[in-house]
Amino acid sequence: MRTLTVAAREAEVILDVDVVVCGAGPAGLGAALAAARAGARVALLERYGFLGGNFTVASVGTMCGLYVRTAPGAFDLVTGGLARRFADALADRGAALGPYPFKDTAVLLYVPWAAKRLADHLVTEADGRDRIALLLHALVSDVVVDPDSGAVTGVIVASKQGPKAVCAKVVIDATGDADVAVAAGVATVTGGPGSRQFGSMQFVLQHVDVDAAMAAGLARLGEEIAAHGAHLSRDGGAVIPTFRPGEVIGAMVRLARDGAPLDATDLFDLTWGELEGRRRAEEATAFLREHVPGFADAFLADTATQQGVRETRHIAGRVTLAGADVVAARRWPDAVAAAAWPQEYHVRGRSTEYEFLPDGASYQIPYGALVPAAGGPPNLLVAGRCISADHDALASCRVMAPCMAMGEAAGEAAALAVRAAAGRGDEPADVAAVDVAELRARLTDAGAIGLQP
Repeated sequence: MRTLTVAAREAEVILDVDVVVCGAGPAGLGAALAAARAGARVALLERYGFLGGNFTVASVGTMCGLYVRTAPGAFDLVTGGLARRFADALADRGAALGPYPFKDTAVLLYVPWAAKRLADHLVTEADGRDRIALLLHALVSDVVVDPDSGAVTGVIVASKQGPKAVCAKVVIDATGDADVAVAAGVATVTGGPGSRQFGSMQFVLQHVDVDAAMAAGLARLGEEIAAHGAHLSRDGGAVIPTFRPGEVIGAMVRLARDGAPLDATDLFDLTWGELEGRRRAEEATAFLREHVPGFADAFLADTATQQGVRETRHIAGRVTLAGADVVAARRWPDAVAAAAWPQEYHVRGRSTEYEFLPDGASYQIPYGALVPAAGGPPNLLVAGRCISADHDALASCRVMAPCMAMGEAAGEAAALAVRAAAGRGDEPADVAAVDVAELRARLTDAGAIGLQP
């Protein structure tokens, strides 16, 4: 392999804060808002020009994991705290509806644009005004690690003016791909074909006769694909109304290359996926226009900003959440979030497979899954789909509501770690030493649910 040596460069320190959160998807939003709420000075770094991650970048249109089915047709919240606050705020704006039944569970339907603007407002008006310093177009490219303590002392951001640095006492990796953890030398696991989820490409259709489409029963979409859509990348999927007249989001594209899932950390795979995703969106649009009532005059308005990524790297943590823990609805003494989304597998062929928990059952996510294994940076936390979880656990906990709950827990924990380190001189913050009982109490006081033993 040919390599080049990259010359050392100086990076101006542009922010020095208590907590820096890398990535502003559901987990990063939860982390930044919670850390600011707890009194920490926070920097939030996001590589796009807007916040939201899969809420907005991938135009998912459904917030999954917020509800648990208690009986056929009956649902309750399984995730509270900031995830509930976000959902309620969207609903108050007339931009969300839930619980909306989906198979044996329920989702929150929402408008991606509304989620984008809500995130703007929440971050710029966070508790403790001016405690969140937001940097958009800030791609995290590296970290600086103290050679003596192993702590991450700075996060390097690529900018048009060259590398810039943000220093913090605690760093939260909410990049989804464990980018910060990898740069800091934390061991990670990346599944191969068969143990990594396929990605997708959402698309937006306009000028749809939504009433006619719903009256025809979009639940029969799979039947139409079986009869006429052998060329499509999925044998099912969904078409999701956005509450705007004539507009729907299409969730019908699976990104597979030679039958295998893409590696969304690889530039070549990412590039191929974006191009193929747009081609597949056109293909799905043509199918809907020809075979599904209500779509005859529809047109493809756009695809999502980026392909939807379900799984790449996850860290090796103090604890690894396993698929068996999900199935057993396991409780943990250091639980910081609860979830009940089914194990949703996009791993084989054109089909999506679901393994549901029994009605009323939920499992917990332990704090130890957010903390790198012993020997890792003492001041680093991870939240979102790159936590320490195996492929089968990630099939459930990777969705947006649990990710936001994990982020909220990481933000609260970071603030506690900063406070504990305040009287220890130059000794770095230690996230593994956080008082978990106090953390759980603070989360419960802030509206978290499902943390009981």
